[in-house]
Amino acid sequence: MVKKHLIGLFLNTGTKEAPVWTRIKKSTELTISMNPETEEFDYIADESPTTELMKYKPSIDQDLTMYENEPDFEMIWEYFYNMKVGNDARTECMVAFMMRPVEGGGYEAWKTDCVLSVTDLNAVDSKINFQIAFGGTVAKGTATKTDTTITFTENGTATARSTTKSAENE
Repeated sequence: MVKKHLIGLFLNTGTKEAPVWTRIKKSTELTISMNPETEEFDYIADESPTTELMKYKPSIDQDLTMYENEPDFEMIWEYFYNMKVGNDARTECMVAFMMRPVEGGGYEAWKTDCVLSVTDLNAVDSKINFQIAFGGTVAKGTATKTDTTITFTENGTATARSTTKSAENE
C-alpha cells in the first residue's frame, strides 16, 4: 500500500526563473482529480456510438489547516487575503511520487503551470480550502533533493530549484 506521505504536493512560491518549492504539509487529504475529457463518435460500422478518451485536465481540491508561520499557510494566505486573480493567481505545481524511485536518484514527478484559486476559509475548523487547476502540458520527469535543493528534471534538463527554506518543507 502506498503511504500518504510518499506523494508530495509542491507549489512554487518564487518565480519561474528562481523557483522556491514549498510543500503542502498541513493538509488532511490529497486527491488528484484527472477530469477525463471524452468525445462520442458514431462510426458507421458500429451499431452504437463509441466513447474516445481525448485528454485529461487534472485538478486538486485541497484543504489546509491554518498554522500561523507555516510556509504552506503563509503562501495560501497571500492568495486569500490579496484575492489574487489573472496572472497573479498563476504559479507552478509539482507532484513528486516518492514511492517511485528513479535509477540514478530521485522520484517520478509531474510539473506544470497552474491556477491557484482559494474557495473558502472556515474559521471554526481552522481550514482554508483552495483549488489547483493544472494548465497546459504536464511535464513528466524526476524530482530530486540534494541537501537544501529540490530539482525537477525533464528530458535531462534541470528546470527548477528550491531555496534552503523550501527544502526544509520536504
